[in-house]
Amino acid sequence: MTTSGVWDPSTANFEMKRKSSFSLFAPGAISRPRPIGDSDEEKAKYEKLWKLMSEYKPNDPNSIQKDIVGHVEFSLACTRFSFSREDAYRATSLSVRDRLLESFNDTNAWYAERDVKRAYYLSAEYLLGRAFQNALVNLDLEPFYSDALFGLGFELEELYEYEADPGLGNGGLGRLAACFLDSMAT
Repeated sequence: MTTSGVWDPSTANFEMKRKSSFSLFAPGAISRPRPIGDSDEEKAKYEKLWKLMSEYKPNDPNSIQKDIVGHVEFSLACTRFSFSREDAYRATSLSVRDRLLESFNDTNAWYAERDVKRAYYLSAEYLLGRAFQNALVNLDLEPFYSDALFGLGFELEELYEYEADPGLGNGGLGRLAACFLDSMAT
């Protein structure tokens, strides 16, 4: 028995489809969107910069390993021949952050170009949980990072435990705020 308050999609005058997702972080080189300059002079000024940043970071295990080892040495100032699991977590999270920032910057440029509306949510409490694994899953990069870290002698699942839980508040409203933000983002 159904109640009158439950919506039945078969009675709708349109077809329900799930939005297919596209990831900029799939393996292989993908060109980044080119910003539109105001003048020819401005376009020429940034041509070299554009050429250097024209493609997203590659996501094959070998490139990911190079990024991680580069962060170990240059961001964390550790020797690449002897680093702990915690160092591996930090370097890996910086590598994931690099890939997030590529998309973040392109998204903000797209928003600025089209002058879209934005919604802001302010709360005194947030219980977001750990973001490292969530970011890898949402970017469709978890299997690539798992393979890359296995090649370096680490298990990705072990590194998840090194992330601190960033909960602010005592629950209730904080969890509600986190769920609200997550539902708006997906």
